[in-house]
Amino acid sequence: MNKRKIVLALGSLILLSWLVYECKYYTSYWFDTFDRPWAYSSDENAKLLVGKWHGSFIDPDNVKKTLEIEIDEPVTEEERERNAARKRSSRRRDNKRAFDGKAIAQSRLGTEIYEIYGAVEKDDFHHLHFNFRPEDEKKRVLPNFTLLEANSGNWQDDGMTLTLSFTYHNADGSSTWKSSDPRHSKKITATLSRIPK
Repeated sequence: MNKRKIVLALGSLILLSWLVYECKYYTSYWFDTFDRPWAYSSDENAKLLVGKWHGSFIDPDNVKKTLEIEIDEPVTEEERERNAARKRSSRRRDNKRAFDGKAIAQSRLGTEIYEIYGAVEKDDFHHLHFNFRPEDEKKRVLPNFTLLEANSGNWQDDGMTLTLSFTYHNADGSSTWKSSDPRHSKKITATLSRIPK
């Protein structure tokens, strides 16, 4: 076999592997635009749930707090590239409605940093719910009504409305709930706006 044929064969193999990689990458993204229309779109100007949101609320103790929420893409560019480069496709059975992210509540009491995890509703992906989990238990702002969950959430275009529930944590970090104290079962509505990219 002469050198020319070897170079041509190697070039063909490299081109073929590049085409397979590109096909797997874009096919993955294309499926996500159908499976997760709240997170991905072929329209780069589409209003999606993923991204940053900002608003404020007054907690059950009448403390005014700002709230910034960032909802992450379910599959990052790096993960999509890594999956496209694999020889075998990943057989993960991800919940196509689930998302993760981060939330920061700030007030005169201090800065509360949370991880969030939740999902959009099956029948309408503009309805959502999620839970708050402290990023670091040792850095809780205490005593305080800390964020517990967001239920009956709704987002549309550049606006989001959340119904927030709280847990009261004492100065020693223990939680307290008293049925005789209406603050402990109070739910607060927060309105947030999209932070432009």
